[in-house]
Amino acid sequence: MRILIADFDQARAKAHGEAITGHGLVVVDRVANGATALELALELVPDVILCPIDLPLIDGERLAEILRSNPRTRHASFVFLVKDELDAPMSMDARDGTVVAPWHEEDVLDHLAAVQERSSRFGDDRSDTEIEGRLTQISLIDLLQIFQMNRRSGMLRIWRRDGAGSGSIAVSEGRIFDAQVPLAGGGSVGGEKALYRLFTWRDGRFEFVPGTPPEIDRMDKPSRALLLEGTRQMDEWEKLRRELPGPSLRLTLRMPRNSIPQDAHPLTAEVLDAVEAHRRVSEVVDHCSFPDYQVLRVLQDLIQRGVLARDAGPEAPGRSGAASGGLFSGAQVRRIRDWAAGQRPRPGTMLKLLVVGATSRQIGEFHQSLRECDDFLSDGRLMREPDRLDGLGPLGQFALDEGLILRVIGVPAQASYQPLWDVAAHGMLGAVLLPQGANAKALEETEPVYRQLEERRPDAVVQLILCGNPEGSLSQEARSQLERFPDGSVFILPAAPSERRRGVLRNLFARLVP
Repeated sequence: MRILIADFDQARAKAHGEAITGHGLVVVDRVANGATALELALELVPDVILCPIDLPLIDGERLAEILRSNPRTRHASFVFLVKDELDAPMSMDARDGTVVAPWHEEDVLDHLAAVQERSSRFGDDRSDTEIEGRLTQISLIDLLQIFQMNRRSGMLRIWRRDGAGSGSIAVSEGRIFDAQVPLAGGGSVGGEKALYRLFTWRDGRFEFVPGTPPEIDRMDKPSRALLLEGTRQMDEWEKLRRELPGPSLRLTLRMPRNSIPQDAHPLTAEVLDAVEAHRRVSEVVDHCSFPDYQVLRVLQDLIQRGVLARDAGPEAPGRSGAASGGLFSGAQVRRIRDWAAGQRPRPGTMLKLLVVGATSRQIGEFHQSLRECDDFLSDGRLMREPDRLDGLGPLGQFALDEGLILRVIGVPAQASYQPLWDVAAHGMLGAVLLPQGANAKALEETEPVYRQLEERRPDAVVQLILCGNPEGSLSQEARSQLERFPDGSVFILPAAPSERRRGVLRNLFARLVP
């Protein structure tokens, strides 16, 4: 395996290089910046590029994006050196890995071994792609029919246009036995559901790597039946897609759940459970086991029957704006982008907003309030495992604009987590602190983390009081406790969802915009 090391820290690069060569691997070169790494990667075509995420000139995430778009280097894996887990690229390929500070040589070697193991599934030379092309030239259904007739074995990988998603289909002697589509918030969709979702992708690129993939047999139907059903769903989708609910639409039940007949079809029951848990159409579709088209048809039927109510929001992700139900206006997004471009080192396309809570319950309540905003996408793993709020971890993200994401991260305020405060704050856009109340003792408990984060960006750390009453009103005594904080750095969030509550959130986030 051939490794290119791109690292501005010469001592670290030398130590990693010596460890790598000492284990029988080949270091093709060591360079100090992303521009030189790009030039050499195109010339030498390494199997793996080892680099920090904050590589000068061209950062690690952008370098990966450029090399993945080139047929000559698209098969290269990356091992990123990051300061903490929160700095890992959101769009990281499944073949990549991250090593967290202090970047021990043993950890780097472990990740390289994992890359080597994944590569061995398809032979030592991963550049031996047999077929590649664009979905505008041939559909996946036609391609799989060719594989079926010729009894081909291998992995078909698909990348949607503009990096909007990726997936894979495994075939053995022409038979389709597995499909996967990774989800942005963690986890993946698999089996028939993933296969039929991939069939709807009309623009992007694909490549077929021959070999014998590990058989995780999740589809027992004959390939012919799968392709016929996929064609039927595609035809129906084309006829009805303008009538089906869009992915950003939010839904609510219009009647008590116990008033809905219990003998409903299993799919209907599953959809209703998902609506209660997630509300947004895209999340409902992801968390139902049935194919996307069937879930959308059930949602549309329930809307027409009055069981579900629409809360019309923007249909396209990334179109933020207070007027459309989002938290950020177009002018605010431009200011955030300009601020990010002026940072050294640049934070790349992923910015961080910290939510620091005295208890996990408070972080959970704030997370629920964010879910009322049309431009917020909850973390998929958190939705499936609510107990993950016990410690440090992502809550979700705002797609502010094309190529610009604001990741929201929960951080405990307990003194035992103090070593993590500064790590999490590295490169943050801002922070929201959630004391347990407006009394003096509660504010004193969060003052250490408030002062520490304030050193990063004095104008971008705010206190948010989660008020117990729907109107968000505090007693005069409680308000007097807040006077020692600067104007505009304390907000009171009403308990009940309302336009007033959304207004508080908009004002709070406007305070965090540079």
